[in-house]
Amino acid sequence: MEEKTLYLRQRIPNEKRQECLKLFEQGYGYKATARIAGLNTYTVREYKRKYAAGDNSWAERGTR
Repeated sequence: MEEKTLYLRQRIPNEKRQECLKLFEQGYGYKATARIAGLNTYTVREYKRKYAAGDNSWAERGTR
């Protein structure tokens, strides 16, 4: 039987999400932000899309 590899979603630490938010506020794009923060480009792209739409809830998730 083939062993299947399970890909688990990694939780992005609050500090990294806050770092992304600060970089967006400074005018950085998602590619530069991903490189600086050391995160996946596609994840940061989704953050940027939400940020552009006025939704910053992704940056505050898990802080309660």
